Amino acid sequence: MILTRASLAATVLLSFASSAMAKDFPVGFFGPLSGPAAAYGSESLSGAQFALEEINAGYLGADKIKLIPADDTASPGVAAQAVQRMIDVDDVVAVVGGSTSAGTAAAIEVTKEAKVPQLSPLAVDSALTQARNPWFARIAQSSTAWAERTAEWLKNNKGARSAYLLARNDNFGVPLAEAFERKAKEIGLELKGRIAYEPSSREFKPTLASVASANPDYLVLWGYYTEAGLMAKQMAEMQIKLPFYVGSAIGIDQFRDIAGPAAEGTYGLLYYLAGSIETDAGKHFVQKWNERYHRAPTQYEGMGYDAMYVLAGAMKRAAASGGVTKQKIRDEIFSTREFQGATGPITILPNGDAERPLPMAELVGGKVKLDTLLH
Repeated sequence: MILTRASLAATVLLSFASSAMAKDFPVGFFGPLSGPAAAYGSESLSGAQFALEEINAGYLGADKIKLIPADDTASPGVAAQAVQRMIDVDDVVAVVGGSTSAGTAAAIEVTKEAKVPQLSPLAVDSALTQARNPWFARIAQSSTAWAERTAEWLKNNKGARSAYLLARNDNFGVPLAEAFERKAKEIGLELKGRIAYEPSSREFKPTLASVASANPDYLVLWGYYTEAGLMAKQMAEMQIKLPFYVGSAIGIDQFRDIAGPAAEGTYGLLYYLAGSIETDAGKHFVQKWNERYHRAPTQYEGMGYDAMYVLAGAMKRAAASGGVTKQKIRDEIFSTREFQGATGPITILPNGDAERPLPMAELVGGKVKLDTLLH
């Protein structure tokens, strides 16, 4: 009896000690959760929260991650303020975000100053990593990679001889347009014109008339899904029949809602396409998501999911090497090699960029269908 009580007491004490050593690590998340760019932030947040349920079920042992989300409304100023508040008030050990290049650019100045690791699931502007900020990395490929893969696909896979560029006049659209133009010149793809439009623009018919008069083989857009939908719709109203590349907008329901029947036949390069990754991790994610939501995950949900797992993996390795600190999390993020994510294998390069597959897709019969998986 005495031994039994002693054993019970020891078990209780051990359990208490283990519980006392378990930690909740605060991690910030920011992106547009409202407004015209809300799909980017809200969907990547949903993916991150889905991953967090799995992670907090034992991936980090007894430790857990407490996610602190903030809506930056796609405003750089709001993004910077939100991240500063996470650092000052919540004492976050890392930040996941942003979901737009402009918001991310504002936030990295804050995280760099505070020496807090920041991992973006979606921001693509090449300038974000050209400065080699040691506290910033992303799992999305850079705008240069996106643009170059698109130009090569047009020339090599579609036999295009010419293209016309329309680009959102900000640090999302302009870097993509510039990289596309450089690659097009290199591979002999004629550029019949390039127009930058203001992000607030909603009437595109005069611009589209100029495109039609140039008669390119393809119209290429580097913009957000709202503009892509309006352009597709207005092209149909003007009876302009050109193959239309709309980037990641092809995978967004709101694009198809705005464009209506004109969305049919459009092309786009996606961050991720459910079903295109035939690995155990890829299959597990799609299966579990379908079981919960009775639909396939979107590209942004997949990216949010993998961003959280890349961060959690870094934290797990940091814990195994002596303790979870901001510096160690940062070091382990940058040591990520061939991480088997739901969206494909991910490697973080020394400058914070990522290597990963990119699916080119077409909208056929109202469904997004894989055209080619680009590496």
